[in-house]
Amino acid sequence: MMTRIISILFVILIVTSCSSIPKDEILKDARDSFAKAKANPATANLEVMYDADKALQKAENSKDADEMKHLAFIAKKKAEMALIVAKRKEAEFKYSDLLKQKEQIGLQDRKKEISSKEMDLKATQTARGLVFTLGDVLFETGKSTLLSAAQKNINKIAKFLNQYPKRNVLIGGYTDNRGNNKYNLGLSQRRADEVRFSLMQNHVASNRIQSQGFGKNQPIANNSSISGRQQNRRVEITILNEGVIRAR
Repeated sequence: MMTRIISILFVILIVTSCSSIPKDEILKDARDSFAKAKANPATANLEVMYDADKALQKAENSKDADEMKHLAFIAKKKAEMALIVAKRKEAEFKYSDLLKQKEQIGLQDRKKEISSKEMDLKATQTARGLVFTLGDVLFETGKSTLLSAAQKNINKIAKFLNQYPKRNVLIGGYTDNRGNNKYNLGLSQRRADEVRFSLMQNHVASNRIQSQGFGKNQPIANNSSISGRQQNRRVEITILNEGVIRAR
């Protein structure tokens, strides 16, 4: 009953509005409203825009003044509605796009945050990826054999790499400045290769791993002290971000 009353009132409103506006003015208003709506590309495929066009054409061709006013008024309101719908859709699209961008940024930040937490290891976040450092104490003195404590960390890293197959890994071996260069290069290479082999044993594909020994090069501490030399004797494991080229 209420719906019927509203419908009747709407019809009365249209008829009253139409009758109170001069013929030429209401037709011009309808044309202007339709042209304004049509200028917005987002209205092109709207059904209400099609209805507005249809009503306007009928108004243009009508021989009856009252009918023309009625159809022109309908065309004007339909065109205005088309513009409202189009603008709303544009706003919804922009909002959706903004949410996607925000979600993508949040996802990238979240990936950086969870990467090291998943492995329960301390890591340094760089532009290229996560860097984990295995100290000299995790190898037998002067040798390349991994101790059990190091193996546990390697297993965690391997597990992570198997969960993210699109991320490759760089392994760099380093020594302090004591001893001759040839020996240091050889030892650092063997230690890097040992870590590489350990990852492969944990089902990380060999073509995802690059290992290299750098000897005494690229120290991270001063070699003049015992603690400095100990810091320099290390293996760095860099888990690259997706899409990063492996070459150092």
